[in-house]
Order: sequence, then C-alpha cells, then structure tokens
Amino acid sequence: MSHTETPTQRVALVTGANRGIGLEVTRQLARQGIHVVATTRSESMGQALVNEMTAAGLSVSSFVLEVTDTEQCQALFGHISKAYGRLDILVNNAGIAPDQWQSGFQLDIDLFREVMDVNVYSALRLIQLFTPMMQSQGYGRIVNLSSELASLATSEMGSTLAYRTSKGALNTVTKLLSLELKDAPNIKMNAAAPGWCQTELGGEGAPRTAAEGADTVVWLATLPEDGPTGGFYRDREPYPW
Repeated sequence: MSHTETPTQRVALVTGANRGIGLEVTRQLARQGIHVVATTRSESMGQALVNEMTAAGLSVSSFVLEVTDTEQCQALFGHISKAYGRLDILVNNAGIAPDQWQSGFQLDIDLFREVMDVNVYSALRLIQLFTPMMQSQGYGRIVNLSSELASLATSEMGSTLAYRTSKGALNTVTKLLSLELKDAPNIKMNAAAPGWCQTELGGEGAPRTAAEGADTVVWLATLPEDGPTGGFYRDREPYPW
C-alpha cells in the first residue's frame, strides 16, 4: 500500500482494478500523472498490480476491498482520508455478470440480489462516502461503469436480466445524483459503456481491446470544468438508454 504521490497530485480510486477495464483505466489515469488507489479482492492481486505499474514508472497503490462489505468501504475511506486527504476521481468499475445470456424466467432471485448488491448498491455506497470530500475540495469526477446492454432504447433481445437491470439502475443512480449535485462546485458524475471488449467477461473474440474500452472512462474521469454531467456515454458520445 506504499505510494509515491506528490502533495499536488490528483488522486483517483478505481475498484476492481486488477484486470480488464479496471486495469486499463488504472494504467491510463496513472500515465496522466494521477496517483491511483486500485482496489483488488486479495493482497496478492494488489501487489502484482502495484509491481507492474511501478515497473512502468507509474504511481499506483493498492487496497484490498470487497465492495459489498460496508466496514471495508469505510476502512478504505479512512485510509484515503489519512494518506492523501483528498479524492479527485472515483471510478466504480467492480461488477459481476453471472447470468450472461440466461433467460430471466430461470433467474434465481438470490443471484439477482447479489448482482444488484455488487453492481449498484456498492457503487452508491462509495459515492455516498466520497462525494462530501469532493464537495469540500471543490472538485470531483465520478464515473460509473455501465454497459450498452443496459440500453433499452436500442435492445431487441431479452436475457441477462440481472446484469442488464443492474446497469440500467446504475444509469438512473448516475442521472438522479448528478441532478442533486447541479449546484456543487465542479463535480461531474457520468456513466460509461466501454463496449464489447477482450476481457474475462467479454472473451477473446470481442472486437475491442480493454485499452480501447477504457478510453471513454478515462475521458469522463478527467473532464474539464465545462464538461458534461449526468450522462451515459459510449465512444465519448451520448448513448441512448
């Protein structure tokens, strides 16, 4: 959990950062000179990530986090408050899709609850913890990882009910909370659809690399003061949902 940030360096938090989109978002933010606190589900995963980033000359530290654990989230808040005294960027990337292509008629309700807990409630918990800090410092960028599968406006197929519903709910959380922040100084909250990417979830046959999928996320995480808020974006453009 060592870190090498400078007092004026921006600090970002990326959940689920040890692979896929989260790993690439961590890398791309760090390449912009931002110190990234990357959460993983085990210490060994976190150390491997830090070793990789440090070898590339990037400023990254790790924190073991199960996003559904309230006490661990509070401990993370305490760690960031003590170690850095600020958080500029929050990327809610951690998520699961255990019902991929499964019929909603066969969906186990307990599994549905688990998906909502990881994909929606956990993101909201971190937003609630860190937004007051962003308000006090007059700067904040919050990016929630959604999916083009959450777009009911463009969908012509069913299935994957839990995952898609959770991402649609996350889009709603993003929009409604951004409206509550409309008078807040320079705080932006948006949702991003990375597209179908070559990750553990997307598979090797996906048309996009994880680095390409991370681009819109990083763009939203580093928006200028006149940038948008409350939107859902794919390829840096508004996406219907």
